[in-house]
Amino acid sequence: MGERALDFVAVGAGPANLSLAALAKPHEDLEFRVLERHARLEWHPGLMVAGAALQVDPIKDLVRMVDPTSPYSFTAFLRDTGRLHRALVAHRSGVSRQEFAQYYRWAASQWPEVELDREVEAVEVNDDGDFLVRTRVGAVPARNVVLGVGRAPHIPEPARALLGPRVFHASEYLRHRDRLRRARVLVVGGGQSAAEVVLDLIRRPDRPSGLTWVTGRSGLLPLDDSPFANEWYNPSYAQHFNALGADQRRRLLSEQVLSSDGVSADLLQQIYARLYELDYLVDADDRVLHRVLPGHRLAALTSDGPVLHARLTDTAADADHEPTTVQVDAVVLATGYTDTMPALLEPLADRIAARDGRPDVQPDYRLAWDGPPDRGIYVQNAARPTHGVADPNLSLNAWRSAVILNSLSGGKRYDLSLPDTTIALH
Repeated sequence: MGERALDFVAVGAGPANLSLAALAKPHEDLEFRVLERHARLEWHPGLMVAGAALQVDPIKDLVRMVDPTSPYSFTAFLRDTGRLHRALVAHRSGVSRQEFAQYYRWAASQWPEVELDREVEAVEVNDDGDFLVRTRVGAVPARNVVLGVGRAPHIPEPARALLGPRVFHASEYLRHRDRLRRARVLVVGGGQSAAEVVLDLIRRPDRPSGLTWVTGRSGLLPLDDSPFANEWYNPSYAQHFNALGADQRRRLLSEQVLSSDGVSADLLQQIYARLYELDYLVDADDRVLHRVLPGHRLAALTSDGPVLHARLTDTAADADHEPTTVQVDAVVLATGYTDTMPALLEPLADRIAARDGRPDVQPDYRLAWDGPPDRGIYVQNAARPTHGVADPNLSLNAWRSAVILNSLSGGKRYDLSLPDTTIALH
């Protein structure tokens, strides 16, 4: 007889699977592991710029939206690290992402089930019908697998051939930032990440000599953080969204995009004020030649020795309109992320059902597949097309983990049926 199968193995120790672990831990009958490929737990390390703020209320931590009394809440972290009273004063202007990253590391350190430096290479099915989660140091059998490996950076086609130290995704920004000193930089993208990169660049003493900021949107549009837009981040709306047809879901995602992908108004104000300072309040030698080009897309990117030539097309112009060409030394692609099937699922790819051309994600975040009904493959942060604009956001983190935990354990570990007063937007 082989090793006893665990109740679940969670692949990836990001906020989603840490939430799952935090909610599973009080249930002593559940056996699980969380396998993380990195030797140190990090959360968006390439974009952890100074001053980057959390865009959701910190009550939306690993547990509190499901279990307010959990010992693994952000409040418990503040108390355990001796900073609770000072935090109440300091957090009036918001919580930094850096502090939430500390919170995630603190939570993970509480549980021996979280194993770092354990990269999962493949998920297979063994002769007993259980999943076999293979790593380079052995395989772990499990009745369920929960994937929380994150989304892949989206790289525009014109930039793919030149990826490297001069052309890189914003998720790698801090790794390459030192190379941007006094350089001419092109930033592509109009969301929060692009804005954070721009502000960090122009605040630095060794700031670029030139900055071109381009976005396909009509302008640098602010985040829609209004009350009725925030109703889209309610569990009942995610359930409603999942039941809609494919065309309706695509339309709504397009209409609701600025509730998740806009730029916080405070950040836009800081950027504008800093550009004003650089234009009028510093010596001429310290200025940054800058252009903001909304309504433009990166159409082509070529290299001529150390110089990059970026061709930018005006999205509102006629087809025969002459493109704008800029010469730069580096390109930062703040172009978002895309959902892809993780390579580790390739052994099971032909057993997973599709829905509207994508893996079919059920209401309980289980992938439809041809295996036994009591063996499940669950996804975290990979269900935006089926569950709505809130899915990659931290807002529904705890609720989604509770849904998954209830489903994979075949019981009602957490009561999610309690009515929550909401405005009916559907």
